[in-house]
Amino acid sequence: RVESAQTRIKFVTEALLLRQMASDPQLKGIGAVVFDEFHERNLHSDVALALARRLQETGRPDLLLVAMSATLDTEGVARWLGSAETLAADGRTFPVDVEYTHQPRNSTRPVWDAAAEQVRRILQEEVEGDILVFMPGKGEIQAALGALSAARLGERVALIPLHGELAPDDQDRAFQPSPLRKIVVSTNVAETSVTIDGIRHVVDGGLARMARYDAERGIQTLMVEEISRASADQRAGRAGRTAPGTCWRLWTESGHLNRPARNTPEIQRADLAEVVLLLHSLGVRQAATFDWLDAPDKAAVLRAERLLFILGALEGDQGSEGRGFDLTPVGRQMLRLPMHPRFARLLVEASRRGCVPAACLCAALVSGRDLLARLDRDDADTKAAREIS
Repeated sequence: RVESAQTRIKFVTEALLLRQMASDPQLKGIGAVVFDEFHERNLHSDVALALARRLQETGRPDLLLVAMSATLDTEGVARWLGSAETLAADGRTFPVDVEYTHQPRNSTRPVWDAAAEQVRRILQEEVEGDILVFMPGKGEIQAALGALSAARLGERVALIPLHGELAPDDQDRAFQPSPLRKIVVSTNVAETSVTIDGIRHVVDGGLARMARYDAERGIQTLMVEEISRASADQRAGRAGRTAPGTCWRLWTESGHLNRPARNTPEIQRADLAEVVLLLHSLGVRQAATFDWLDAPDKAAVLRAERLLFILGALEGDQGSEGRGFDLTPVGRQMLRLPMHPRFARLLVEASRRGCVPAACLCAALVSGRDLLARLDRDDADTKAAREIS
């Protein structure tokens, strides 16, 4: 991060904004906070907007708040912000024709095989334009690339994976010009914010990996779920950014109407321990009474506070009859570490016992996903990203 007295605009993630609020609750020197792609409703954006609104109402009436998205629940957000002014800019730069498949809902055919078949049809019927295929995760992307490699596509193409675990150079291949028609197979990282020049056709598997908190095991887990209608609209829009396009949804039109209108806010399905710790650091004694845009389950908030109490980050009384919790010195140390409170507590204790390197290694091993399996796949994935064509 580079900034100076001449800085006028800063682009930060919501998580970094929350950390800035923790160290500078008044947001000194900041006149406006803009939340882009707010429809994604991730945990950090919901909490950051709620804290910014609280600041606006209590000490910074001059602070301007803006929430933007192509598929935002405008009325609900505006009402929660206090009858905020709304501006609409309807329309898409280029039209996108949306088509549905007739595959039965209970079909056992893998989504990557259905996507490869649809890509083959597009290549046979469409004269020009690159293709963007949405898959829920890295494993499904590799399976789709395999199915495409085995299919009779009728022309030479560049098959390009796109997901968060690729090296930056391999991710850049999706955005670079190619002498061959590109088929980019991506997770929902390509759903919003990015534009891949040349994409004229979208093949949407209709699935995504969603983070959910497993209360029985006390861990966050990823589950493959059907996307909402709003997410489907976002994905279809990738085909109409630079020219007219088509979107092929690998589910039926009747099935589409049965999908939820919008994504479930992450705050209602995620582990809340980290943001609850932040709220208590800002003087919120009972996090369950905080003015959320969409309130999480009260039991989830109380569970997070109980965990923080056990870790020694909070002290006080829990429950509606109690006075609430205060942050402890240990909790303030944990707050400075950008990780889950379980791991932060581990490192705080390790610093006392002189074993920080070993504790860091343990925290990395526990927090990573499929580390041992990935070690064998990384080299092969990098090679595949460069040579598939």
